[in-house]
Amino acid sequence: MKNYLLIILLLCAGAYNGYGQKQPLGYHLQKAIDLMQNNGDEKEVMECLDQQLQETPDNADARVVRATLYLKQKKYGNALSDMNLAIKYYKKGGIFPKYTIYWGRARAYYDMEDFDKALADYDTAYKLVLKDKKGTTDIYDILYERAQIYYDLKDYANADADYWQMLKHDEADQVAMIGLIRNMIARKEYDKALELVNKCEKYDADYEETYCYRMQIYDKMGETDKAIDDAVIYFEKSDDPRHHLLKSIMGKHLSYALAKVQSRIQTNNDYSWKQLRIHIYKWGHDYANAIQYYNQLEQEFGSSIPIYYNRSECYNEIGDTERAIADITKCIELGDGKDYDAIITRADYYREGGQYKEAIADFTKGVELEPTNAYPYYKRGWCYELSGDDDSAMKDYNAGIDVDKSYPYIFLTRGELYLKRGEKEKADADFNEVIRQDTVARSGSCRQYALHLLGREAEALEWMDKIIAADSIESGGLYDKACLLARMGRLDESVAALRKAFENGYRSFAHIEHDDDMDAIRELPEFKHLIEEYKAKPIRIEADDEQAEDKIETISEIQMKKMHSGLYEIPCTINELPLKFFFDTGASTVTISSVEANFMLKNGYLKSDDIKGKEYYSVATGEIHEGTTIRLREIKIGDAILRNVDASVVHNQQAPLLLGQTVLERFGTVTIDNINSKLIIKQK
Repeated sequence: MKNYLLIILLLCAGAYNGYGQKQPLGYHLQKAIDLMQNNGDEKEVMECLDQQLQETPDNADARVVRATLYLKQKKYGNALSDMNLAIKYYKKGGIFPKYTIYWGRARAYYDMEDFDKALADYDTAYKLVLKDKKGTTDIYDILYERAQIYYDLKDYANADADYWQMLKHDEADQVAMIGLIRNMIARKEYDKALELVNKCEKYDADYEETYCYRMQIYDKMGETDKAIDDAVIYFEKSDDPRHHLLKSIMGKHLSYALAKVQSRIQTNNDYSWKQLRIHIYKWGHDYANAIQYYNQLEQEFGSSIPIYYNRSECYNEIGDTERAIADITKCIELGDGKDYDAIITRADYYREGGQYKEAIADFTKGVELEPTNAYPYYKRGWCYELSGDDDSAMKDYNAGIDVDKSYPYIFLTRGELYLKRGEKEKADADFNEVIRQDTVARSGSCRQYALHLLGREAEALEWMDKIIAADSIESGGLYDKACLLARMGRLDESVAALRKAFENGYRSFAHIEHDDDMDAIRELPEFKHLIEEYKAKPIRIEADDEQAEDKIETISEIQMKKMHSGLYEIPCTINELPLKFFFDTGASTVTISSVEANFMLKNGYLKSDDIKGKEYYSVATGEIHEGTTIRLREIKIGDAILRNVDASVVHNQQAPLLLGQTVLERFGTVTIDNINSKLIIKQK
């Protein structure tokens, strides 16, 4: 749903431009609108509106604006009251046409999930807007929003009808087409959906949602490679790609996804593509490669909070708690020291590493930063309990529930503490509250533990299997099943489930080490052997060369200048510095003069860690020379790119930049067109 405040402001602006306003606004209402248009203080706006309505209680426009503010504040009762009175007092000639008031109330009902009343008001708004000659631009939005409700209610037929009405206004309306496509996917009409999404692409090949939905269609049809092809295009075109969606698609064929992304990196040395490559490694639990590429990002782009934050997660996953804490601490230090997410993350690392004192200190900071968030209370209470302070734990569980009664996990932990204290009635009440709240089988659910603690073992396992089925590419659910089985005393089955979790990529050894759910099997020889076996098996994802896009041939043609010596001068870019080099078929390396090297070093094109040391090199005559070896991070010729090339610095100030045949061939297949003086590079 669009921001209703924005619509209000636009309509207000329209009033000043002769939208139809005949009635005087009223001083305080006009002031309120001026404040809103200039991002004024919301409290002051509300005071102006209150004053206006004290003077003129029947001012429908003032009630609409105040209702809008109430909606923003989620004060739905107040908003509805003002909307009802706005309808009652409505007179022609005000700021707002009558249909906008019903439209606003429909939005309020929608936010309250009272869909029947929302639909009734949308219907009224639609009938009224059809009669309003100046409201034609709003017909589209009303239809779109009503269709959204129908979709939420799984009433796809009525949703389709609204989308077809939108298409009557514009046959190329891609938003409406995507709505129809979404309905087709919901009805499993994949062939029809594919036909329409291809039509959508023809209208506008740059519309990112086309590829977003087509990759979902291909995924549903079992054509994973095609789904990944579209996922790559979607990522390329989207300013804000939905990584959870990419994960669900790419996670089914990580090696192919990696190959596709690697090929993009070859032609587009972009930070975002390199980030996506790391995401793929993380999705596949290949944390060693993920860490390696985070290190490269840091070298190439410098230190940053995202790099430290994400790399810390990788270290934590492989059980390197020390490095995880070091990275997340740098993250906190780079910020203002008040980054809630980073502080809570470090607290969790401390907890998983058994450093409860340090964890409690960080969770305390979390409570101070977000006192109405139940999570830090829950986690701090858990740490108190793990360290033997049950009284402090109970205080935190109660405090967390006081600030947020909709967080099932805190009821679960409090129930377990009640059970430990022998207060079974209170414990059962908390477990039943978990079951009442936790109704969706997904990652992060804890309903299965509550069912187990109530003695409903079969239901607990059934729920656990639903969680695993809902997120088939994740391994965390399999680990949770191992924990549940261990709690039930089904030890052999627990070890078997743990093995399956490891086989599917689970590697959070630091968590396993301090997870009391594992205590029942921790001393079993089978458990110890399993841990040793998989600690020695780091996951490595390799690009699928058989199906990679980098098998597609790309051609770069570079115009050369033939010199009197018979050599060719070719333009290039080295570490983003434009230069020219001579192509020397007899040389085996890259050579560069000390003058150029010093210039690059002084101006930041070379870094100190690019200087490797002394090396001997040969020239076309066969002579051997001594020089300093440096690393050129990037050589770009036309569209072709070569990275991390060793070069020899010649201590002759007049020496040209030479590129040897051997190095040049690393770009791909190299052809010299002597007639047209062109260098042709073919890459796969």
